[in-house]
Amino acid sequence: MKKKKPKIFTIFVCVGMVMLCVACNKISRGEEKQSKNIKIICEDTVFPMVNDLVRDYNLNNEFAVTVETVQRERAFNELDDSKVDVLIGYVDEDKKEIKNELLAYDGIGVIVNKSNIVSSISNQELKKIFTGNILNWKSLKGDSNEIVPVAFKDTSNLVQQQFDVQIKDTPVKEEMSKNTQYVSSVEEMKNFVAQNKNAIGFIPGQWYNENNKFLKLGGIKITTSSLKNELYSLRFPIKLYYSKEKEATLKELFKYFKSEDGKKIIRKYCIEAF
Repeated sequence: MKKKKPKIFTIFVCVGMVMLCVACNKISRGEEKQSKNIKIICEDTVFPMVNDLVRDYNLNNEFAVTVETVQRERAFNELDDSKVDVLIGYVDEDKKEIKNELLAYDGIGVIVNKSNIVSSISNQELKKIFTGNILNWKSLKGDSNEIVPVAFKDTSNLVQQQFDVQIKDTPVKEEMSKNTQYVSSVEEMKNFVAQNKNAIGFIPGQWYNENNKFLKLGGIKITTSSLKNELYSLRFPIKLYYSKEKEATLKELFKYFKSEDGKKIIRKYCIEAF
């Protein structure tokens, strides 16, 4: 019986090694599956375009890409903590360890209620409305009703920031009108204006909807053509943000964005930047 002990020991060792290999393979497959997941966070200003890009990419690639929208501060905190792979939209955060690339340009559409008879507005008239120097639609050849300007609560919102820079604070920085009403999202903005016949607000062009009316700006209608030719003056850049460590993981996704398939989707909403 003593002679059989080494054989029994050898069997136990072999079984143990097989079980260890199986466990390692499961862990390896789990890590491989996890590594093939890419998480995108985007600002709600660019969600329609990003969501469409992600849906199309997932149909033809093994990587599972997810997308959600959060506020700017949380978005960059999650990027810093490696909880997310890439951010899209948002106002630039000046950090050397964060890389960025320009993806597209979109326009900021000035919206009013569909019943409003005003069809066009100048940059200076728009500034005067939001700084409290034009108070009644009658001044713009509209009905004699008090204007209700609507803006975003979050001043770091990409569209609000660009509106402030290009309209409210040009050529001189001024305070927002005391009559201004504030909303927290693009969805709230378009709904508020759709339900208030005297309201005026602004949303990204890609959020165009039939419940609002876009005003011409300086006589120019917001279209992809007028944006591309820089005829429509109110536009903003859409950037990608990511850490250097994620560059290799994101290579195929970024390649898709710049492909003809990716450009085709971007052109549905705005204009590509490459």
